[in-house]
Amino acid sequence: MSAVGGISAPLTSPTGKSAAGLPAGGINPPAPASPDGGAPARPDLAPHPGFVLLAGGQGNGQFALASAELFDPASNVFAAASSMQDAREDHTATVLPSGKILVAGGEGASGRALSSAELYDPVSGKFSAVAAKMDSARAEHSATLISGCNCPADGKVLIAGGTSATGSLGSTLRSAELYDPATGKFTATGAMKATRARHSATLLASGPLAGNVLIAGGTSDESGGDVATAELYDPTTGQFTSTGTMSTPRENHSATFLSPSVVSGALVGNVLVAGGGDVSAPSDTAEVFNPQTAAFSPVGTMSAARTLQAAVLLSNGKVLIAGGQSSDTDFLQSAELFDPAHATFAATGSMHNLHAGATATVLENGSALIAGGRSNFADLYDPTAGTFSATGKMVTDVAESTSTLIR
Repeated sequence: MSAVGGISAPLTSPTGKSAAGLPAGGINPPAPASPDGGAPARPDLAPHPGFVLLAGGQGNGQFALASAELFDPASNVFAAASSMQDAREDHTATVLPSGKILVAGGEGASGRALSSAELYDPVSGKFSAVAAKMDSARAEHSATLISGCNCPADGKVLIAGGTSATGSLGSTLRSAELYDPATGKFTATGAMKATRARHSATLLASGPLAGNVLIAGGTSDESGGDVATAELYDPTTGQFTSTGTMSTPRENHSATFLSPSVVSGALVGNVLVAGGGDVSAPSDTAEVFNPQTAAFSPVGTMSAARTLQAAVLLSNGKVLIAGGQSSDTDFLQSAELFDPAHATFAATGSMHNLHAGATATVLENGSALIAGGRSNFADLYDPTAGTFSATGKMVTDVAESTSTLIR
């Protein structure tokens, strides 16, 4: 996932001064956006590649935030960005083919699920409301950019499941819908086989199921708790079908596509599913989904039981799994690496900060940014050294935000 474009307005620090390494003023007037939400009409605007946008989330007082901030890897600092139109937590952020970022749903300031959505334009550095509403208000849902199906759904965003209420987890949803950047509208698509919230959704970017989306686990009020079932969304038919079942019911787990672009060996093209579960009893198990067989199989155990961890595929082909919770009161600084070539987990450097409900984003230099999750500071992981270093202080202490690399 990536975005293109740049910021044409100055980025300021919380003190009001220009943040180090950022432009002191606009480099060009904002480019007029095309009416279909596509690429801007002016291609000559200089972008600020490599920035990371963090948007919304839950603040210290357990309320939804409208604020957003940008991390600049060159200066290692965070700076305030334009705020969203609506306060949101447990929302989604998806990079569109145009480079704009679709922010959808979530729990709002009123404590209710939202049906609204908005777009972040990296060129203007601002959020604007999407005129159309989602078919259903939803939080704790998933959003996946469809790509590689060679069908009309390519470039659309699949939004699936979630909950229609908040806090105590109200009605979990089986409905799904598609956002079309060309029209700016949401339309209903086939319903899932089970209601789900806090599940994972992973695009299968290669292999026999290329373009399909794997939906796994989550919690469901139909079954009264976490589920082990999984299903596949086929964008050519617009329908979900049941697929293999995981060995362990999971919610708030991580799911990582082992991309052939950086991974080699028997597990290439598989999806690594790890940890998850209720915070009172998270799992240390892991398994992989094989698109060739449409089945899950165990793949070792992590060094620690984790839920609400951050996970990301590194450019060296290994998966970094960091932080999370091991119980109601135990927050983790530890991290580990999954090596697909040997199907093993191994401990790596410890973070400087506690992170649960954080995001993980690979930067252009190959480092991974772990941000949010009840910490004012983020951590940078260096895959070559296997160590973490602290960053500058974040503008807001936040959890359950979204994190997106801008290119």
